Order: sequence, then C-alpha cells, then structure tokens
Amino acid sequence: MQRWHQSSCRNTRRKIWAERRSSSRHGFTVYKATKDTGVPYETLRRHIFGINVTGSTGSGRPTVLTRTEEDKLVEILAYLARQAFPLDTSDICDLVQQFLNNLGRETQWKDNRPTRFWLSLLASRKPEILTITRAKSLTEEVVGAFFSMYNGMLVDLGLEDKPDNIYNLDETGLSTDPRSTRVIVPSKSRDAYLKTASCGKATYSVLFCVNATGNYFPPFVVYKAKREPFDSWMRGGPPGTAYGTTPSGWMEGNIFESWFQTIFVPEITKKHDGQPTVLVYDGHGSHMTYRTAALAKDNNITVVCLPPHTSHAIQPLDVAVFKPVKVAWAQILKRWQRESRLVAVDKSVFPTLISQLWKELDPVHAVAGFRGSGLFPVDAEKVRSRMVGPGSTSRDDIPSPDEALQDAVLSVLSPEQSSETKAALANKTKRRSRVQNKSGEVLTSESSLQRLELEAAKRAEKGKKSPSSQQDRKLSKKREEKGKKRSSSHKIEKPSAKRKVTKLTTRSK
Repeated sequence: MQRWHQSSCRNTRRKIWAERRSSSRHGFTVYKATKDTGVPYETLRRHIFGINVTGSTGSGRPTVLTRTEEDKLVEILAYLARQAFPLDTSDICDLVQQFLNNLGRETQWKDNRPTRFWLSLLASRKPEILTITRAKSLTEEVVGAFFSMYNGMLVDLGLEDKPDNIYNLDETGLSTDPRSTRVIVPSKSRDAYLKTASCGKATYSVLFCVNATGNYFPPFVVYKAKREPFDSWMRGGPPGTAYGTTPSGWMEGNIFESWFQTIFVPEITKKHDGQPTVLVYDGHGSHMTYRTAALAKDNNITVVCLPPHTSHAIQPLDVAVFKPVKVAWAQILKRWQRESRLVAVDKSVFPTLISQLWKELDPVHAVAGFRGSGLFPVDAEKVRSRMVGPGSTSRDDIPSPDEALQDAVLSVLSPEQSSETKAALANKTKRRSRVQNKSGEVLTSESSLQRLELEAAKRAEKGKKSPSSQQDRKLSKKREEKGKKRSSSHKIEKPSAKRKVTKLTTRSK
C-alpha cells in the first residue's frame, strides 16, 4: 500500500511537471497565474486543461431546474425546432415561468421568470421564413416520388456519374439597401443613422445558372423599364452577360425564351456536343413557354420541374448558393458607398458591381448545393432531413410525460384566443358586401355600415313595388309579348338597296 502511494505521488508530480512545461511554452504557468489572481491552483489547472469531476455540478447554491428537468426542456426545444416552431428567448422564459408556476415552485427569479443571463449560453440563429404551404408540400410521398423519377431519368440518360451535364437555374433579387449588419454607437445614443445615397428600395433581378461541378453561366440581368435599354446599362458587366427589360423588373416568358435560345442552347451544344443534358428549375411559369420546351427537346435537353413549393429544400441555388451571394453583395454595396462617396446604385453602375460579385462566386457553394439538395449524388435522405412535422400542438404529440411541462408548452404555442382574435377570425369568414362610393371618397366603418343599411332598405322598397305573386309576373310577361307582336305587325317593309338602284336607273333613262 505504501509502495502504491509512493508511485501514485510520483505520477502526480510527473503530471504537474508536464503541465508546467506545456504552460511555460506559451509564456505563462499555472503557479504564476495563481499568484497573480489568487485563484486556487487546482481550480485553474482544471479550467485550463479541461479537467472536470464526473457528475459534479460545481459549487454554489443549487440550480433552479434539476438536471432531469433541464434535459426535458432541451428535448422539448429540439422537438419544436423540428416542427418549424422554434422559440426565441422571450418564449423560452415564458415556457419556464409557466412550468415553474404549474409545479408550484418558488424561486429566486422575480415572478419565476428567468433572466436573460440564464439564457446567455444558448445558441441562436436567425430563422428562415417557411410558409405553411411549403411545410405541407414537402412530404414523404412527394420526396419519394420525385427522387424515384429523378434517379430513373439519370440512369436512362447515362448521367448518374456526369455532374457536368446537370444544371440548375433560378433568379433572385439584389437589393441596393446597404443595411445588413449591426453597428457600434455610443451606449447613450437612441438612434443609429447610416448615411446613404438613396433609400435602397431598388432591386435588380438576376438569373443564376450553374452545374453540379460549380461552373457558373454569365448572369442574366433583368431591368425594370418600359422601353429599350440604354448602352450604359450594359457596360462593365462580366463577359457574356445578358440584359433584358420588363415592365415589372422580373422574369417573363418572352425574354427567358430569348435567353434560352441565344445563350443557353448554343453554350450547351458547344460544350456537350449533343450529349444528354438535364436542366432543373422550380416550375415558375416565366421559365417555360412552348417555344422553350420545343428548343429543349430538339437539343436533347431534359427539363426537370421541381415539385411545387419545395425549392427551399430541393433546389441547389436556394440550398447553398444564394445566402453567400447575398453576404458578398452586402460587402460590395458597402465598399461602393464609401469609394464612390455615396453615389446611388443605378442601372449604369449595376453592371460593374455584378462583375465584382461574379469574381467572388465560389464553385464549392454550388457543389454543396447539389449535394445538400440530394440532386447529385442522388440522395433523398438529404431532403428528408429538411422535412418538418405536421406542426400539431396537441398534448399527445409533445415528447414528454410531464403534465406540467405539457401544459406550459401548450400555453406558449396555443394560448387562449382573445376577444379581438375571435372577432378578426369571424370577420375573415363573414360574407363580404361591396360598399358603393364615389371616386376619391373616404369612408369610415360607421359610414360604410350606414350606407349598406340604406342600400338594403332601397332594395327592399323596390321589391315591394314590383309584382310579388307568380300570377302577376306571368300576366306582365304575356302583356310584354303581345306588345312586341303588335309593334312587329305595324312595321312597313323598306325596299332593298337593289330596288332603289333599279328605280333610279329607270328614271334617268
């Protein structure tokens, strides 16, 4: 026993010497830090070298929630995130407060509501908007049917190992608003102003096209204009950039057909020499016309339309390309504002900025987009991981047997409807009536109700004057028919134009 104790002490000293040598290489030692700060040596040593006692929660007063309750809470938060109902810090505080109230537990928190410091270690992300239509459209049946068709098509075309022949296209809007990040101002400042050249409401539509190896087509820029573009709008962009104009500023079928015929098809024919090519798009009506479909068929291009409302999960450009593009575009805008001394980004400036953006496009993002969407290599599981649940908030769907926690979740996600909410829902389903008013006339809710009541009274008065019984209606109808017959019998037949010409000719003779 004594020999074991001596060897144990010897091993401990060796560990301490090794820690000293490792620390001294970085210019400090644990002993020196202990002397300077007054923190115990063992505490600093465990902190620096990541040593912790298994099962120890540290010293100090006990936590408000037990380890089991915290694990249940983490499970609930993960479940809600998978259902596309992520909670923010305020929601989590409400959830914990309601949970503690249901348990009848009193804590050091005011009204049992956690402070923001309690949530300081939680990781947060900015959520992406997912409409209820998109959430319901991405189902197991839709994903399974699409990837079964898509995989079979690639096998039939012999493209299961040719990523260079698989393309994806989509358009996005590049805004001129430079407000993309938070700024640092004095703590007493109530407002933070950013001096810019314009309000930043202008948005330019740009069509992106890329294949599964990360090769980008030159951009296709669509300007908002009712007439032909000026030459300055097309000067300074990347080589091969296409430009077009529409009244709305967004893609339309005629200009997409022109781009497809003059840019895409010649480039595909030159690059692949008639080999099969796949073009994946989101099914928007502006991307397909009869002429476009005929051109694709004649040039051995198979157009694949994604299922409706699933582009957020299956379209490579949406999955991994557009987000870094918007980040790079924000930096380009900020640099332009400073270098140009606050000159607005108009149509004559935009080609130069889009040229800078195209230099920063990374092929890695495009390859990651095709991989993340499961289009190449074909993997439906990549999309299944993006599917969300039905979003039900019933008690049976909450993954926790704790009734107090279930009640807290339901109180946060589906609180009792207020009277204002009930009135608004009833107004949404109520039958609407058109209110007659003059051009430029302003109405209030009271005046509109009065006008509707007046119109209803006029219609009722008009109904009283008209014949109410069925017999009276039949008699009035018969009188009308008799009157029509009398008027038709008294009509004098007019001579035709041919007879008139004959009489005039006879007289002249």
